[in-house]
Amino acid sequence: MAIELRELLIADYDVVEVVHDGSALIEAAPRILPDAIVCDIAMPRVNGLAAAASILATRPDARIVFVSVQDSRAVIKRAIDCGARGYVLKSDAGRELVAAVRTALEGGFYLSANARRILGMPEHPAANDEDGS
Repeated sequence: MAIELRELLIADYDVVEVVHDGSALIEAAPRILPDAIVCDIAMPRVNGLAAAASILATRPDARIVFVSVQDSRAVIKRAIDCGARGYVLKSDAGRELVAAVRTALEGGFYLSANARRILGMPEHPAANDEDGS
């Protein structure tokens, strides 16, 4: 899936590195200092939530956008609570990933349409604002 996500982003952003597990993400983030990090929840070795928490502990300004098949309300809330700047369900990625990354880079917060539906929020708010409402 990493290759597919890279393909979605490459027209709009420089994708500087693709890693395949959470440990590699934790190692790469301080070395590369990316403007944004796009990662999955389900990653080998260290899951995405733990990797994000580790990165945000040393770099609280990191802009992390999760892209995941995990569609449970509890998982989405955990991702938000850990400090992610966005959550996009993989089923929405083709339509919404670029917008999610853009919003995160601008300092905002983004939830994809299906993530908002799962959380019981309006599907298309006036703005995907910072507090996610």
